[in-house]
Amino acid sequence: MNKISVFLYSLIHFIVDLSCAILVTNLVAPKISNVTELFWAVIIYNFFAFAVQFPIGVIADKINKNALCSAIGCILVACAYGFSNVAILSCIIAGIGNAMFHIGAGIDVLNISDKKATFSGIYVSTGAMGIFLGTKSLSIGFNKFYLVILLLLISALALIYLYSKIKGKISNSKIKKIKLGKSELIAIICICLTVCIRSYLGMILAFKWKSVFILALLSTVGVVLGKMLGGIIGDKIGYEKISISLIISAVCFIFSFTNPVLGIIAILLFNMTMPITLICLSNIFQNNKGLAFGLLTLDLFIGAFPALMGYRKLFSKVGLFSLTIISAIILYIALKYYNKAIENRKNAED
Repeated sequence: MNKISVFLYSLIHFIVDLSCAILVTNLVAPKISNVTELFWAVIIYNFFAFAVQFPIGVIADKINKNALCSAIGCILVACAYGFSNVAILSCIIAGIGNAMFHIGAGIDVLNISDKKATFSGIYVSTGAMGIFLGTKSLSIGFNKFYLVILLLLISALALIYLYSKIKGKISNSKIKKIKLGKSELIAIICICLTVCIRSYLGMILAFKWKSVFILALLSTVGVVLGKMLGGIIGDKIGYEKISISLIISAVCFIFSFTNPVLGIIAILLFNMTMPITLICLSNIFQNNKGLAFGLLTLDLFIGAFPALMGYRKLFSKVGLFSLTIISAIILYIALKYYNKAIENRKNAED
């Protein structure tokens, strides 16, 4: 049942992100003639889709109805299509729906991950492809929005059915007062900084060769495989060694402006640390997985915000190399203190 749950959540993750991307790019954006209004619509959507996951995660930890939370999220995204003429309202509803799905699904996946990164890597990987295909749907003339709404409603029903099957089998741990020592605090701060940097870099990667559809698609495949393989390989060889992928990625980024192959490899390696940061933060907070998941998505919004505001000047060979190396160093420190914190907990329990 665990593998089926992860598969279903991963599939619906693709559907939800696809639906939100189609809504924003196909329905909302074309109806906004004012550049300022479009700018704020995008900012507001991202705020509710990412930053708001933090408070929702804290609440979801207590309520312990994760699949239902995700189902409501799917229904809200479907409802947002009915308000597409009111851009800001539609973005708010879709953003909240997106956040609720991610939190509910994320907590359940972390609950069945047994403190390993493999399942979380698989779950988070599919969203990137959904966003890519959703944003490209306008260029191929897709306008059958009723199919998107139907997919979302079917997804909601599937999640309600899943809840009936896993109720009592996959549950949140009883919330305890969080006690964080020096090692935990340093690990948390460094993990959050790493995620902020990764989010910013992910937002500014606008290589000219990505104007070719097949190369842009392969670049997205690199994101998907990077997140998926990061969790699988990290569980096998250890999380500290995964930080090496960022160093290799930094070198590849130097040549990525003119060489699409190295650019795609760089993107793949760059994304391998994503499930590692998620599972480490989840293991630190233990019984507050929604808080951990929401904190990381809040970091994603914080990291993306400068790019959304137009600050993309660091998009250069030197900028990409330097920020990726800095991210690798910070992540390595985070993992050192994470391992120390986990070891201290084991000793205290013994």
